[in-house]
Amino acid sequence: MLAQMTANLKQGGPHNSSADAVFQFWRAFARYWQESVRYYGWWRLLREMSNATRDAFLELLPSRRKARFGDLDYDWEHSVNTTRSNIGVGTQFLTGVTARPYFATEPWLFEQIMEGLTLNIQQLAVSQGVVARAGLREFTFIDLGSGKGRALFIAAEYPFRKVLGVEYSTEIQQAALENIRCYSHPRQRCRDVESVVANAAEYEFPDGNLVLFLFNPFGPEIMRLMLANLQRSLEQKPRHVVILMLWPEQAQLVAEMPGMRTYRQTRRYHIYETGRAPARGGS
Repeated sequence: MLAQMTANLKQGGPHNSSADAVFQFWRAFARYWQESVRYYGWWRLLREMSNATRDAFLELLPSRRKARFGDLDYDWEHSVNTTRSNIGVGTQFLTGVTARPYFATEPWLFEQIMEGLTLNIQQLAVSQGVVARAGLREFTFIDLGSGKGRALFIAAEYPFRKVLGVEYSTEIQQAALENIRCYSHPRQRCRDVESVVANAAEYEFPDGNLVLFLFNPFGPEIMRLMLANLQRSLEQKPRHVVILMLWPEQAQLVAEMPGMRTYRQTRRYHIYETGRAPARGGS
């Protein structure tokens, strides 16, 4: 089974050799194994590995192949490769075990979320007598579970101070780095775009105001650890943090976080914030 996954890693990132991809897979797998035994124990780990193995091999079925290509028009227009079409079985297995299967964000849906976010910031500025033009320039955008970078490039079309992706899989993050190198679009407004390899359960959040984007990147256990880190960071350095959740599965955990307020909820996305007085007119 693992031999077939290793062979399929040859389908990985655009500039990795197959030997590099194999090494990255086993390094990431060993890291996950150690962390999972520490956090969850053996039985939970084995159960999740079994489920991830099943899901990874289902990706080989002909009925699944078309869905893997996703929105190719976006990639063509932006000179990137952000679909999951060339993610090997080994990496699908690893992402299935460590988090959730990789899917690229739909641009039209991200733009809906951003409309709600920018309205929130504008209303907040007016309510507090702050000059509204600073807006998103005061915020660092962080995509937790950023994959090959689709959400990073859409976010870069807005004037964030910085756009940052946090990805657990080394192979997928290498593909994101290649995409960052190739990305080109006249609507780009943020030029500081970066992708890093990190475990969201242990990630240390940067200083300054933050916009956190989550497209169901991991299950409730990792979410709780990530939110605990965020809470500690806010206690040490209070600041304005906005959380954007696309198709939210763990929204209740965010809503229960101390000091967290609900700004907007729709069927497709939720927006939460903490750290400043709520904007007038928020819903």
